Amino acid sequence: MAITTLDGLLAGFQPSNFFEKIGSTMEAIGVLHSLLYTAGIPGAGVAPTSAIGGDALTSYAGQLPYANPAAGNGYLGRLSVSGTAAGRLLLVDRLWHNASITPTTTTAQTVNSATFPARDANGSTDGEGVLVGLEVSTATSNGAPITNTTMSYTNSGNTASRTATIASFPATAVAGTFVPFRLAAGDTGVRSIQSLTLGTSYGTGVIHLVAFRVLADLHVSLSNVGDAMDAFRLGLPQTYDNTVPTLLWQPTGTAAVTLRGLTTYAHG
Repeated sequence: MAITTLDGLLAGFQPSNFFEKIGSTMEAIGVLHSLLYTAGIPGAGVAPTSAIGGDALTSYAGQLPYANPAAGNGYLGRLSVSGTAAGRLLLVDRLWHNASITPTTTTAQTVNSATFPARDANGSTDGEGVLVGLEVSTATSNGAPITNTTMSYTNSGNTASRTATIASFPATAVAGTFVPFRLAAGDTGVRSIQSLTLGTSYGTGVIHLVAFRVLADLHVSLSNVGDAMDAFRLGLPQTYDNTVPTLLWQPTGTAAVTLRGLTTYAHG
């Protein structure tokens, strides 16, 4: 059954899960940084090694803890965090990722992604609310920003041959750099990915496409002062079975930051 009352929410709260991520140097102010590869609690994950068609994820080493409800639905009920610097924290469900992208190939590389799991905003495989980012697990060596990277995809309305763009991918991007694609005008999600065109060589480095859905967006305005969002501020987003929670951090500086917080889910 869905949670429809405050009593149902209170009765459905599960024990909180603590996380701590001890950061490394980040790319630049405002550039998202994936914390999957960052040491802490849980420990660092490893880079994907799949084929370019990628893997639909139901769990992944380094993700934050998540337990499926025994019955009924799951929801994100509370998120709290404090950091040694100010910034913005995104809690996302990592749906799919790939490997085997050739960073020096500037023409289209065929992806034809494996079907994303049924965890879009509506609990389906249509892709509503699903975004895609380009993630770095080994630093790139492009000497200047790259402005001609594109991705061909099918949108959540099942319209094919859509084109997503990256306005500027940073020069010599450090490991952890995470740059989302901008979808074509009017699109609200990605159902599948057909190809990736880097446009300019990324040099040496390892990069991955990652499909994800944002569960929460929490702004940390002061260093070492925590903030939290309860179920009402979050909008009680539904978390579907086998959710793979991971963290993205948008820094206000490039220095390493340590983050500590709690995720709390509700079942009902």
